[in-house]
This record gives sequence, C-alpha cells and structure tokens, in this order.
Amino acid sequence: MTVSAYGIIVFGLYLLVIIALGLIAARQQNTTEDFWVAGRRFGVGVMIMANMAAIMHGGSILSGVAFAGRFGGIAILPYISFALGVACIYFFFARKLRRSGGFTLPDYMGDRFNSNLLRGWSALVVAVSCIVYLIAQIRGMAFILERLLEIPFFWGLVLGTVLFVAYVALGGLLAVVWTNITQFLFMWAGLIIIMPAVYEAVGGWTAVMTQVEAVAPGWTNVTGTEWSVGYLFSWYLVWLIAYATRLELITKMYAAKSPSVAARSLPWSILLVMVFLLYGNIYLGGAARLLVWDDITSPDQAFPLMIVQLLGPGLAALALTGIASAAMSTTDSLLLMSGSAVAHDLIRRCFHEPRGIKKDETYYLRVSRYTIIAVGVLAFICSIPDLGMILRIVSFAIAIVGSAFFLPLLIGLTSRKLGTVPTLASSISGVVFASIWIGGTLTGMSWAASLHPIIPGLCAAAVAMIATLPFNQTPPDASIGKFFTRALP
Repeated sequence: MTVSAYGIIVFGLYLLVIIALGLIAARQQNTTEDFWVAGRRFGVGVMIMANMAAIMHGGSILSGVAFAGRFGGIAILPYISFALGVACIYFFFARKLRRSGGFTLPDYMGDRFNSNLLRGWSALVVAVSCIVYLIAQIRGMAFILERLLEIPFFWGLVLGTVLFVAYVALGGLLAVVWTNITQFLFMWAGLIIIMPAVYEAVGGWTAVMTQVEAVAPGWTNVTGTEWSVGYLFSWYLVWLIAYATRLELITKMYAAKSPSVAARSLPWSILLVMVFLLYGNIYLGGAARLLVWDDITSPDQAFPLMIVQLLGPGLAALALTGIASAAMSTTDSLLLMSGSAVAHDLIRRCFHEPRGIKKDETYYLRVSRYTIIAVGVLAFICSIPDLGMILRIVSFAIAIVGSAFFLPLLIGLTSRKLGTVPTLASSISGVVFASIWIGGTLTGMSWAASLHPIIPGLCAAAVAMIATLPFNQTPPDASIGKFFTRALP
C-alpha cells in the first residue's frame, strides 16, 4: 500500500474522532458563555495541553523546520523569546484577564478603558489578524495533505478549510479544546515516530550540527547564514511580542476555572514547548537541510518530504496525520476568535447593548457560526496565491496584533492611570505603521527590507501613546477595579 492509501485510512479515522467530538460538544452549547469560553470549566491539566496544542501548531512545525533549515542559528530565537513572551502573560496578564470575567481580548480593551470605540476597533483588528494567521495555517495543512493523500495542493486547501470550519462552527471552544487535546496527542505521536529514522539517517545533535555547518557555512552561528545583527534583534522582538500577545493563549485564559489556574498552566506550557522547539525546529531543521534540501522548491515542503522519504507508507501516514492535526489545533482557535469578535464584541457590545436592543443567546450563537464560515471562506480565497514562507505570513499577523495590543495590555494591566485616548491613538498608529511596512515588504520596497514590520509598528504605538498623554483621563474605578483587585475567585 502507498502513503496515500494508508493516509486515507488513518486520516479518515482521525476525522471521525474530530467530527464526533464536534457533534458531542455541540449538544452542550446552550449559551454564549458555553460557546466562547466553554463555561469556564478547565483545570490545570486541560489548560496545559490546550495551551501547548495552540502554540505547537502545524504552521510552527512546518515553518520552524523550514526556517531553521534555511537560516540556521537565528532559529534558536523563538526558543528564548517564546519563554519571555509567555512569561509576560504569566506575570502580568493571566490572573487579571481571568478575574475580569470577560470573553475576549476586545472585552478587555472595552472594559478596562471604558470605551466601546476601543472595543469595536479591537474586534476589527482581531478579525483581520485571524484571517492572516489562518492563511498560514490553511497553507500548512495543504502542504501536509498534498503528501499524505497525494492530492493537488488546491484540493488540500479546500479539504483543510472545510474541516476547520465544520467542527468549530458546531462545538465552539469546548470542541476546540477537546480536539486540541486529541490533536496534541496525534502531533507528538507524529514527532516521536520519525525520531528513530532521523537519528539513524543523520545521527544525534552533535553530528547534525557538524554536518550541516559543512554544507551551509555559518548555519551554527548565532546569526545563522544570512542575517545581520540588527535583523537578529528585530526577530528577537518579533517572537517575544508574538507570544506575549498570542491571541489563542490570551483567549484560553478566560476559560480557566480560576485566575490561579490560568496562571499555573503557563510555566508547564513554557517548559514543554521549549523541549519541542529544541527538537521539533532546530534538530529537525538541520536534518532537513542535510536530507531533502536539494529535492524541494519551497522550504515549507521540507518536513513532509523528509517524513515520506524516511518512513514506510504506514508510519509516514500516521506521522503526517499527526502534523496535520497540529495545523488544525491553532486554526480552530483563530476561527472561534473571529466569530466571537464579530458576534460578541461588535454586534452585541458595540451596537445592541448601547441601544437597548435585546436578543436571545441563540441569535449571537448563529451570528458567531455564520462569521466563522465567512472568515473560513475568505481565508481560503486569500490562501490560494503563494505569499512566501508560512513563517513570513505568520510574522505579518504578529506585527498587526503586537502593534495593536502589546502596550495597552502591558501598561493597562500594570497602571490604573492609562485611559482611552492614549490607548486608542497607540493601537491605531501601531496597526497603520505595521500595515504600511507589510505592504512595502510584499511589494519589494527597499526601505521595508531592513526592518520587520513590528519595529515601526511598536515605535509608532509608543510615540502616539506618549504624545497623547496630555489628553489622558483615568477611567472610573467601576471600570478598572476588577482588573486590580487582589481577591481571587
């Protein structure tokens, strides 16, 4: 039997499990709290696995191997910056966000700064950034399905999108977390299955480092094969901000049983993901550079091809299914966030409630589901053109989210004094400048090549916040009190 024959069987069984979980979860979706934050019922163990599944997504595996294989040394930056970024959530964000009783990041922006304008703006930023993230995840899924099922890349895009949308629209966050845990187990199974074959082909850590340095001089240097020191530090910042404002992580904080549970899940998540980054990105990236680099046209093809070449058809199908499940584990969270941003933040909190319009829970559930479908379709359309390496696409979304929310989160949760005007000016300026830089990068402008978009975005955000401080008014205690009380529910 071929890889595709085994793939149809293994992937088919996997899909049956995922669909079953979605249908079971759908029966428990009676309220918007059930749909968006799973009734706030998750303990530490569930939170750890859900966090890891959201972080260790298919795009991060494919793009991590691709990035490490191509550039070398710089690939260790996520290893360090990830820990620092998640530490920000642990020390500054987790307890206060969960204590606030919100559903979404726009909830925080609207409630903390007592502004529906900020809430609506934040919802739009979340929805747009989710689409950009989704493009990367859908393309990552398509690369895997192309090898697993031996189908054209386009039909991999179609199949991946349909699967994502179906179970998220059915089951909400409960389905997302249940499937995340299943996907987490499949993903690690895929990584473990290939480990002996890679070791036999290229040896251990030292052997890989020595061999890859010989074929790609500079690969083991801190700056890798191509990067300047300046760009090195910009990528440090990119990944620190990426994980400190990771939408999937921040959203899951609201689903924890208590503020302490939200916080306690993060150190274990950091430790386990660091192990993954060291093995799943750097070691496998070096192995890919040695084994398959001459046989690919895009770095994102490296890991799926390495699996097919090193493993027999049955094991290859199981490993590829594991990596495909990783792509699904982040995509489902992004779809859910886009649905909640439109239904809860824009329609309910910005338009209906201020005007005294009352709708029942089922109305907002329907809107959320329709939004999930619409966002999925839009992301699919945008994923058809080749926009370069998956990691590049992800970094654009990071630039938008980080520029919009990092300073409002960090300063807004450490100081009572920050008000609406500086926060809104900072967020809008950050997004505008980051978007201009992204446009310049995509069109090949020389002035955009020297800096990652998050650098001008964050600089603009900081300048705008400082410049508008004379217009600052501290929000009333009724608005900010729940973010600063020391009582733990």
